[in-house]
Parts: sequence; structure tokens; C-alpha cells
Amino acid sequence: MSRPYLIIPAIIEQPTWGGHYIIDLKGWRDRKEFKNVKVGQSYELWGETKLATSIMDSTNPLFDLNNAEMASIPIRDTLAEGEQMPLLIKLNQALGNSFQLHIKPETKSDRWLPKPESWYFLENGFITLGVKKGLNIDEYKTICEEIYAYMQDLSQKILSGDITLENARREAHGFIKEKNPWHFVNQHQTEKYDLIDLSMGAIHHSWEENKEYAPLGNIVFEVQLDASDDAATIRSFDQGKIKDDGTIRKLDIEDYFEHLDTDPVHNTIEYMKRNREGEKLLRTRFYSVDILEITDAQQIETDNRFNHLYVRDGDISVTAGNTTVRVTRGHSCFIPSSVSTYKIQSNNGTSVILKTFI
Repeated sequence: MSRPYLIIPAIIEQPTWGGHYIIDLKGWRDRKEFKNVKVGQSYELWGETKLATSIMDSTNPLFDLNNAEMASIPIRDTLAEGEQMPLLIKLNQALGNSFQLHIKPETKSDRWLPKPESWYFLENGFITLGVKKGLNIDEYKTICEEIYAYMQDLSQKILSGDITLENARREAHGFIKEKNPWHFVNQHQTEKYDLIDLSMGAIHHSWEENKEYAPLGNIVFEVQLDASDDAATIRSFDQGKIKDDGTIRKLDIEDYFEHLDTDPVHNTIEYMKRNREGEKLLRTRFYSVDILEITDAQQIETDNRFNHLYVRDGDISVTAGNTTVRVTRGHSCFIPSSVSTYKIQSNNGTSVILKTFI
């Protein structure tokens, strides 16, 4: 298992807020399985990742998610005894996310798991981040509760046939616009290659919509500890969304306000924004990310830790032992911890790689 592997991504369809950006990145726009599909996420690394064993080139037409004959192994087969895969790395094209937070990693909770996460923007984005200095926290909570109660009532009316889904969505939009929960949170434009670190937890956040500044939504390379939304994401407002069956998402408003960090210093974007220092893009106590700009070849030592390589720009060959894989823009490569050193060769000009490790 001491070799590099192409990662077979898990593509997640999101018909309400996805798009074609991720598929374009991977050079798969013309493939028939993605013809009328809006993709919201691509899981580039997680505990259930599959690794291609026979295909060594991400441009190979046989590197196809529908190719039943594509040989692969589960990532757990490459991990050392006792080694776990704690990370979830994904690409996102998203907008209109709920107001949410994750508990602090040091918080002991019978209900919630921490989920440290960090965002690296691949295009301009628009977000809410942190609560406003001097806000009336009781008023903010009351607004969230009023909206939730209103949405629950609308949902019941839809299910009983007293109102159509279309009219309910229209009424919800008007009510929420009047209540304006965005009044209590900071809104920010983010620029391409900005890095926001939320690994400290307890900070309000959401990906928002701004068709003028961020017409594609929020295009984000995201690194996080892998924890399911049901166990880790605490929501106070769901943007007025009503599912096609008339139901709405359950919110945990009390828990959101219990765990919300309202310290004014912690709610500034400066507190959460990280600046690159040489190759060091991000350092947390949970995971680290380097940014490598390679014009020729570079030898990398793993220190007996797995490495995840995502090609932001360019075209590279990765060699370890007797195996070489080619990884092009938008694709990922996995280097097991059993590999002590490997070589990255840029195949055409300068290639830019995000290297994630723990």
C-alpha cells in the first residue's frame, strides 16, 4: 500500500442550490451522467473514500464514476493498524445555508459533537460570519423563534391542504423579509483564495446569496473533522425553506443561543481570517494545510502521516515507490502514511497544490 492513489470522489447532487462548477473543474461537464445534474458537493476525502487501483491518470476516460469495472479499494485498507480517517475534505458550490454553529471542541455535550472546519474560497463568496457588536441577543433569539413558529404553522397548513406550497413559500418570504434576521449578524464579501478558520467553534456562520458579487454561490474547498450534521450542526434559522413535501427542517434554537460565542473580539472576520505564511496556509490542532507551488519537481517527506493532495491549478505527476499517478486540476490524490517520501512533478508550467495532513 506504499504508493499514491487517485481518489474517486463522491459526487453529491443538490438540485436546489448546486451547479456545474465542480464538474467543470474535473473536466466532466460533457459526461452524460452529469448532463442535467446540479452538483453541490464533491467529497474529496472521508472515511468511506474509494481509491482507484488500476487507473493512474485523472484524464483517463475510464476514470468514470459509473464504470463498474474500475478497480478500487476502500481507504481503510491503506491505513496503518489503529490509524483512523478523521477528516472530511470536500468541494462545495452552495448558497442559502441555514444560520448555524458548531460547539467548541472543548465543550462537553451529551447532544452535540464538535466539528472544527475551515473554508478556502476558490472564487469570490458572500457569507454571514459572527454576530454584530452590541446586538440585543434576546431580540435576536425572539426573531428566530417567531420565524420558526410561523414556518411550522405554514407547514401544517400545507399538509392539511389549507394553503398551496407556492403560496406558503411566498408568505414565508414576506414574513422573513419583515423580521430580517440578517440584521443581527455580520455580512461579508470574501475574495478568491480567502481562508476562514472556524475550528475554534461557537461562531455563527452561513453561506449566503449575492448574485452580483458571487453569481456562482460560494465555491469552497472545505476541511473539517468528520461529524454528521445531525450530530454537529446547530441551526437557528433555515432561510425560510419549505421542502417539496411541505415539511421544514427541525431547528435547535435554544442550543444555538446556549453555545453562541458573543465575545465581540471573536466575532470579527479578522479573528477568523488566516493569512498564508510561505507554504503554510493553515495550522490548527486538528489538521494542517500547505500550499505548494511547483514549477519543476519537489520531494516531499510525510513524517509518517497521510497526505491529501488537491490540485487547485495545473497538472502533476505523483511518484512513490514504483507507482506514478497523474492528477489534473480539480482532482485529488491520497498518500498513505506508509509512504515516507514522494515526488511531485509539474507537467506543464506552475502547478498549485493544497496538501492537507494531520
